[in-house]
Amino acid sequence: MTDGGRRGDLTYRSAARHRAAALRKNGERQALCCSVRLCDLVIASQGKGEYWMRDQYAGDVSDVIKFAFLRALAGKDKTLGIAWYYAPSHDGRSDGRHLEWRDETAWRALDEELHAGLATLPERSVEALEQAMIWPEGALFHREPVPPRVERSAWGRRKRSALDAADILFLDPDNGVGGETEKHATFSEIRLLRKPGRAIVFITFPGRNMKHDALLQQLHERLSVETGAENIVTLRTNVSVPRAAGSSSYVQRQRWFTVVDPDAELTARAQAFANALVSVPRVRARLERLT
Repeated sequence: MTDGGRRGDLTYRSAARHRAAALRKNGERQALCCSVRLCDLVIASQGKGEYWMRDQYAGDVSDVIKFAFLRALAGKDKTLGIAWYYAPSHDGRSDGRHLEWRDETAWRALDEELHAGLATLPERSVEALEQAMIWPEGALFHREPVPPRVERSAWGRRKRSALDAADILFLDPDNGVGGETEKHATFSEIRLLRKPGRAIVFITFPGRNMKHDALLQQLHERLSVETGAENIVTLRTNVSVPRAAGSSSYVQRQRWFTVVDPDAELTARAQAFANALVSVPRVRARLERLT
């Protein structure tokens, strides 16, 4: 049987989780990764299609999906916290230009309040996003820039303190979850931020190194091993955007939004949002669960 087949086998996954628990107890982090043969997991995207949480990208179509999903999860009864993983400099790229959603009625119908707030941003910046009338009451933010590695532990503790009251905590790193770099959130940070009654959401940019079904399965299994979480769902989205302004040729932009520790109510809200999102032209979405 291939490694891919073993990873899809319930018995194998159960044994891997038991082994992972033992390794965590002994602090053998590197051995844990290799024991379940997930060292080759590539989560961050490569090449075109990367999204960077910088001022220049505020209000792009990715933000519309991202914030609409978070608003749907939070409803009227959850406190939302946003960890921006902020990078204040311009990266020199021309991405972030996809604002066609402003003129499309389907995007407005998806969330009229959000549409109005994002369409009237006074400037494209994370600060302007925080001040926009798009957030559930009591929303919390952490905008301290990602520091050098040597300062990261203290930065992570400050982030946890600033967002302590959040019921839903969203991590928005440049390149998804990966190594301890300025462009990634880490599995250890997810562990640090977990607590009873809280769900953690993070964005992933699926890479091109393997089929996405297999990549998602690996992501879910790695999360289970590294964090101990048993309830994990991922909203997979794919939006087609014009290759250039006015172009009739489209390219796909794929974003995944993974929810760690959702309860039954949050899972139902995520599914309802997925059902609503597919009503937007040139958008595909579906919710996947840890199996």
